[in-house]
Amino acid sequence: MNIENCLFGVALSAGQCEGAYLEDGKGLSIIDTMDQSKDRCYRRHPYPKEGVYYPSHEASDFYHYMEADLEMMHELGAQCFRTSFAWTRIFPHGDDAQINKKGIAFYDRLIDRCIAYQIEPIITLSHLEIPYDLYERYGGWEDRRFADCFVRYAKVILDHFHDRVTYFITFNEINCAIHFPYVVGVGVDRSIEPSTTMYQAMHHMFVANAEIIAYAKQRYPHLEIGCMSAVGPIYPLTPHPQDVLKAKRKERENLFASDVLVNGKYPYYTDAMFQDLDVTLTVSAEDRQLLEENRIDFLAVSYYNTNCETASENRETSSGNLFGGVKNPYLHATQWGWQIDPTGLRILLNDLSERYQGFPLMIVENGIGANDSFEDGKIHDQYRIDYLKAHLDEVEKAIEDGAELWAYTMWSFIDIISASGGQMSKRYGLVYVDRDDEGNGTNQRYRKDSFYFYQEYLKNIKKRKDTL
Repeated sequence: MNIENCLFGVALSAGQCEGAYLEDGKGLSIIDTMDQSKDRCYRRHPYPKEGVYYPSHEASDFYHYMEADLEMMHELGAQCFRTSFAWTRIFPHGDDAQINKKGIAFYDRLIDRCIAYQIEPIITLSHLEIPYDLYERYGGWEDRRFADCFVRYAKVILDHFHDRVTYFITFNEINCAIHFPYVVGVGVDRSIEPSTTMYQAMHHMFVANAEIIAYAKQRYPHLEIGCMSAVGPIYPLTPHPQDVLKAKRKERENLFASDVLVNGKYPYYTDAMFQDLDVTLTVSAEDRQLLEENRIDFLAVSYYNTNCETASENRETSSGNLFGGVKNPYLHATQWGWQIDPTGLRILLNDLSERYQGFPLMIVENGIGANDSFEDGKIHDQYRIDYLKAHLDEVEKAIEDGAELWAYTMWSFIDIISASGGQMSKRYGLVYVDRDDEGNGTNQRYRKDSFYFYQEYLKNIKKRKDTL
C-alpha cells in the first residue's frame, strides 16, 4: 500500500465538543453527569450536585459552531473527519418510540457539509455518549437489554446515513470497559467490583458489534464497519525473562478485544487469562457463532504512548491514556506524564499487521495534550508540531513496511474537554477554543501554529495523490 491511498484528517467526539447538552430535545448522556473528579471515569457520582461545574454541558460548543468549524476543516485540507453521533440526540432516553427529528437533522447538516467539502466522514456510533436514563434503568452494558437498545439505535443510523457515510466505527476504545467502566456505560466501581462484570459487559458489546455487522451485510453490503481499541506496544523494561513474560501478559490484556473483533472468536489464551483474573463469562453457542460470522472490516486504534513492564518492585511508574506502566528511561513525557514514543507507532502498526495478517487499520486518535499559551491571538505550539511531524514520519515508514492503513485522523481538530479529567487546559487541538476549566470564555476560535503545519503536510499529500 502507498501513502497516497491513505486518508489523512482530524478527529473529534460529540460528548467532548458539542455542548448544548439538553438542547433541541437531546437527552442526558453519562458524560453530562461527570464533574472534574479524578475518578470520574471509574465510578458513578451523584448527579446533579449543587454548585458543581459539568464541563460537557457546554464543552467547545461545536453544536452551534459546526458550520464555521467545518469551514476551517476544509481550509485545513482535511481528507476525512472522524467524529461521533450522540445516541441521546437521536433517542433522548435511549429507547424512545420516536426519533428526535431535530437531533438527526443536526447530523444531516454535518454530513452534508462534509460531503460538500469533499471530506470523508468516519462515524463512531458510541463515544462517551451513553444515555443516562437507560443506564439508570438497566445498570449498563452488563444487561443484555442495554445492548439491544444500542443495536436498535445503530440500525436507525445505518438506515438513515448509509447513502452518505461509508465508514462506521461501532465503539470507541471498546477495551475501556475494563479501564474506564463508567464513561463507557458499565455499571461498576472499578476499584471494588469483580472483573467478571466488566468482561461480561464487553462481551455484550462484542455481540452488539456483530449484530450491527450482520445487519449491514444484509442491507448495505457496501458499508465498511469497524471497531476501535486503545492500544500501544508494551516493552519489557529489561531483557530479564520475567520482565519479558510480564510484558507479554500485559500485551494480551491490551490486545484481547482486537483479537476477538478481528478473528471472530475468543483467543486461545482466554481461559488462562480469565482464571488469573477470576473471571467467569456467560457466552452462548449462538453468541460464538454470531462473532465468528460477523467480523469487523477494519480495526481502528488510538495511539498516544508506549509503556514498560517489569517484575521488579519499586520502579517509577508512568501513565498514559488507559494504561499505566513503568517509566521508560529512554523517553520524554508530556506535562501529564504520557511518554512520547513516535517509533512506537511504527512498531504498533507492524505488530498489528503481522498479528492480523495485513488486516486494514485506521489510526483515529493520535495527538498531544498540552497547556497551550495564548498571546495576542497567537499560539506557538512547536511541541505539537514536533509531535505530529515525528509521528507522521513513522506512519509513512510503517506504510512502506507494508501496513494496510486506510486512515489517519489526528486528535483533535479543535480544543475539547479531556475525557479523563474534564479539563479544557489539557489542549489537543489544532484550533484554540477560548474557554477555561471553569467554563469561562468566548468560545472564539484561533488557529495554532500546528494548524498551518498540518495544512502544509496535507497539501503535500494531495500533490502526491494528484500525480498518480
